[in-house]
Amino acid sequence: MDNEQFLHHSGMDFIADNAFPIEESQAYKSVCDVKSVEFVRIKKDKLLFVEAKTSIANPENSPEPFREEIKKICDKYIHSLNLFSAIKTGVYEDALPDGFEVANKVSIKFILVVRDHKSEWCRPIQLAIKQSLPKYFKNIWKPDVLVVNHDTAKKYSLIN
Repeated sequence: MDNEQFLHHSGMDFIADNAFPIEESQAYKSVCDVKSVEFVRIKKDKLLFVEAKTSIANPENSPEPFREEIKKICDKYIHSLNLFSAIKTGVYEDALPDGFEVANKVSIKFILVVRDHKSEWCRPIQLAIKQSLPKYFKNIWKPDVLVVNHDTAKKYSLIN
């Protein structure tokens, strides 16, 4: 465990094994108008697209800022999956870390970790993201969506 490496985002230390910090990639830096999640991680047969936030707007108190934030998060997931696919198929020459060679037969999982968030606040955000992803996108990629707080992220071995 002493040699374990971490990616630090939004005040949380994410476990970096089998992780690709996509927003640090040359491909990401070379394209305009593309948004990105913090990193992509391969975990068993799942390809995890991980976004981290310190907070998120309350849908009951501020519905319009909440909708805008959900749209931005969905854009990050869509853009990141497209960019990752372009890297994986060789459109860009970024080298993926070891472990990503098995990323040919995987399920897609979009994960949002909100630090210090109450568990009961996660479900409405998760539903909003699922509903906001375009129908064509959901039909093609069949992504799972998971919104968790930092405590649940620890249970999933996402953060230290």
